Amino acid sequence: MSLLTPDALQQLLLGDQELALLDVREARQANRAHLNLARHAPLSTLELQIGAFVPRRAVPVVLYDEDDAADGPAARAAALLARLGYTDVRRLDGGLRAWVARGLPLIDGNNTLVKAFGDRVRQHYGTPVLPLAELEARRRDGVPTTLIDARPRNEYAFLSIAGARNHPGTELSLRRFDDQADPHHLWAINCFSRTRGIIGTTTLRHLGLTDRAVFVEDGVMAWGLRGAPVVQNARPEESGDELPAESPAVLRGLADALVARHGLRRIDVEGLQRLRADTERTLYLFDVRPPSPGAAPAGDLRHVAGGQVFMHFENLVGTRGARIVLVDDPHGLRAAITAFWLTQLNQAEVHVLDGPLPEAPTEDAKPAEAIDSDALDADALTSLRKTGSTDVVDVGPSLDYERQHLPDAFFLLPSSPEKIDALLAVPGRTVVFTSPDGAAARLAARDALQRRPQARVAWLRGGTQAWQAGGGALESGVRHDRLLTPFDDDWGSVMRVFGPARDAAWADYLAWERGLSARVAQDPTVRFRFFD
Repeated sequence: MSLLTPDALQQLLLGDQELALLDVREARQANRAHLNLARHAPLSTLELQIGAFVPRRAVPVVLYDEDDAADGPAARAAALLARLGYTDVRRLDGGLRAWVARGLPLIDGNNTLVKAFGDRVRQHYGTPVLPLAELEARRRDGVPTTLIDARPRNEYAFLSIAGARNHPGTELSLRRFDDQADPHHLWAINCFSRTRGIIGTTTLRHLGLTDRAVFVEDGVMAWGLRGAPVVQNARPEESGDELPAESPAVLRGLADALVARHGLRRIDVEGLQRLRADTERTLYLFDVRPPSPGAAPAGDLRHVAGGQVFMHFENLVGTRGARIVLVDDPHGLRAAITAFWLTQLNQAEVHVLDGPLPEAPTEDAKPAEAIDSDALDADALTSLRKTGSTDVVDVGPSLDYERQHLPDAFFLLPSSPEKIDALLAVPGRTVVFTSPDGAAARLAARDALQRRPQARVAWLRGGTQAWQAGGGALESGVRHDRLLTPFDDDWGSVMRVFGPARDAAWADYLAWERGLSARVAQDPTVRFRFFD
């Protein structure tokens, strides 16, 4: 294990080589201040996520936490990665404090690189903005205005502007826009705040689909702050008919023109096979089509639909400078649009697959890690709970716990296993771990047994989802006497703020996001590359 000085890390970030720079603190800390090009990979979920997030075990990895203490998250993460087979792992000497002491750039917030990029897109491409007062006036006066929410369906349902249709991300560009009926008509594109609305509007105009697309300024949040009507649990069918789908031939023409105009990379099946065989570079393979019902993961292919490869880039691609291949329907327009934006983000080498997806290369199956704790199904846990000698500990995300958990379940962040010692030490009691799908629960049970081999430990197979499917009771909310650790995995999302505090939180967030891009642009390691 070697250490890297802040100056040496800065030089790496100014280069172009592959690098996985991982902030392994919990979200609450990382949200306060982090390096602009760092990816958040908290210790509490690192083991579950690292295989997909940083798939090449030989890639250079740099870990950091607050101060690089000997028993801190970075040191523990380094030991974990070594056990998992990562061969080039270093830590930032002195952690974030040393970086700050050198006067090097920092940023606060979540998903900051993509959000800063979005505002730069608005400036570079001159994306027209529709102020909310004008939107209200148009609706009041009956001026033709079609409002479209560009977020994924679940976010649209959470809270949306009354009357908005829903066509998420790149799906919006697959529609036909008829501008002939009324010269005053506008297509008003919104999201919860700014980024998806800006990207959706700019995409429609850049493709030439319509010159009447406008970005609804600051989206649902600003609309709600004005006291204008919003809808919870919205359903798109209630807002009117969907926009008609464009023909595959027209979509292919749009994709071809976008690729040719900007020199985007296309590869065929043989080209993909060569990239897969290259052990010196990291490859991410994303399917950008809507998922087929019941579709299962296939090898190295990850399904990320609705334009979310771009929006969630920082949560999907842990290795800067890696290669990305995008898989789409034969028309290829979703993939071409995604490649258009990712190429300008300038964090990866992006390719569009032109042709059918070949089967993933087969790998020798690795033996499953032996875990001595019992795996219980829902019925077995029900019987055990009736004895009154069981403690259930939920080790999933705090947001899921807050929404629903087993009655009387404790909450624990897996990165703080010492907080469970008191429960493990009670004679005659069994500690049963659960999580949404059971994966984190299985690892927590293993770690608990490593700490106290004589303890009675089990985990719920299939997790809370299986418990609910079996008709098991659930409860929501938070009882502070059941929190073994704080909700340090909560980065402070304004979507979790309700009641009287909501308006102030939303106003503060919008002010922060409006000023974000100017701050990020001051960092010389951040180099967006916009097309002329």
